[in-house]
Amino acid sequence: MKRISIFLLLYMAFVAMSCYEDHSAKDFKIIKPIVIEFAGAETAVKIFQFDTLEINPIIYKNGVSDENLTYEWKIQGNEYPETVLSNKMTFREPISAAPNSTAYDLILTVTDKTTDIQEFSRISVTVESSLGEGLLVADTRDGETGDVSLIMSMNFTRGLLEKNTRFYRNVYSSVNQHNLNGLVKDMQSFVKSDSRTLTILTDKDIYRVDPFEFADWEMNNDLFFVPIDGDLQPKNMMLWDYWGVEFLNVNGKVYPRNSSWGNLYYNFYMYTPDLADYDVSQMIVCGTYYYAVPYAFDENKNRFLQVNSRYDGFLQFREQNPGLLFDVNNVGAYDAIYMGEGENAQLMTVFKAEKGNDYWLAAMQTKEEDTGSNLPKGRYVLTNCPGINEAVGFAASPISTDFYYATKDQIYTIALGDSQNVTAESRYIVDRERDGEITSLTMWRGEYGRMNVSSETSSTGMTTQNAQYRMLIITTYKESTGEGKVLTIPIVKLTSGTLEPNREIHGRYEGFGRITKVAYNKVGN
Repeated sequence: MKRISIFLLLYMAFVAMSCYEDHSAKDFKIIKPIVIEFAGAETAVKIFQFDTLEINPIIYKNGVSDENLTYEWKIQGNEYPETVLSNKMTFREPISAAPNSTAYDLILTVTDKTTDIQEFSRISVTVESSLGEGLLVADTRDGETGDVSLIMSMNFTRGLLEKNTRFYRNVYSSVNQHNLNGLVKDMQSFVKSDSRTLTILTDKDIYRVDPFEFADWEMNNDLFFVPIDGDLQPKNMMLWDYWGVEFLNVNGKVYPRNSSWGNLYYNFYMYTPDLADYDVSQMIVCGTYYYAVPYAFDENKNRFLQVNSRYDGFLQFREQNPGLLFDVNNVGAYDAIYMGEGENAQLMTVFKAEKGNDYWLAAMQTKEEDTGSNLPKGRYVLTNCPGINEAVGFAASPISTDFYYATKDQIYTIALGDSQNVTAESRYIVDRERDGEITSLTMWRGEYGRMNVSSETSSTGMTTQNAQYRMLIITTYKESTGEGKVLTIPIVKLTSGTLEPNREIHGRYEGFGRITKVAYNKVGN
């Protein structure tokens, strides 16, 4: 009986299953795809760094409105951090990734919000360098970190017309996705043979990048053969271009780097002949080509120092004869606050008393061998010059006896002569309402820059001239707007130091933060 019951149950189950109609084949629905078309456009492109890449794809999904589609364009590859560049269907964005022969991947992701289904497309992007010769501008927006921009224009770049001025703003942070730690104090671009570097000093760190790409290479102790113990306090740099040697001042000690054979590292710091401890504050290379010589000032012994021909140490000047304008081995209790190159490769140094408000300008010849009496050429008293105790910058002229200094609101010219007592003439008053206050002054030394000056004989009312040693660069800052500017002012008469009166043809470069340093980005030998 039990067996019959089991068979009966199995039979009933079989009948029930045979009566069930399977609707599963009728329940599924075909999901229509997201369509991405590039209308015949290339999916492998080349672009110059910082240029804008534009891609206009056709994207749709039948039965789904555009409002229900989302877009994400992100770039990745070559150690560049994966970065979302746009969330629009049409891509139109500048490409800041560092130049590289290996292409980056630009990934487009389209998402259907109604189903969360995604479609992907990849575009290969090869980035080539667009950066070159020009003016490096370091600024800060927050007072704690820095960034570097590049201006390529007629004033600073060979062969570039005025109408073709190009700004590359915040180049460093755009490439590296972070700001510089601290405020920039100095920058030195250096190209020799197959070695090319841009060294950037902040008040906290030392950075090295490629002047064509701006991508981080190495920093701090990675730049030295022998690491420096303790905290690093970078001060400034100088370049002995003809011999391919760069000097870096850290903690008052000078470290040389010979670029031969592509060397990128600094040697141990240089010694003085007496092996005394020293603290260099200012340094500069005077002269040109084979005849150029590097000098420094030691605050510990208040003395001038000259780099020896092997660039591994300093030379000691002879004991100086009494009665000279000043003693190069001991100028007294003064701090060197500026060092530059004057006419006939004279070393021009501004001194301020360690106590009090005494200022004077030392002129020292560099072309003749030291005899003990022939180095000092001038000792000019600056104490009574208007605003000298508030000076924000100085500039010497290698082709004239002009000497310039700037306060927050004016530029003054001093015509140097035989008299040690000098008179300063105001040559420029800043438009505070428009530009704010002057924050720095420097002389343009680049070989290829050009400038506009007024001309009565020209049909346009102006003519274009070489700017080397004939153009002042000032930076300004307006506190109320937080804007910094770079202004270029032609020197139209040497010796008197007369500046171009027509401000409409001065160079104007705006839109920066508080500028802390400007420097020439030299990218050729």
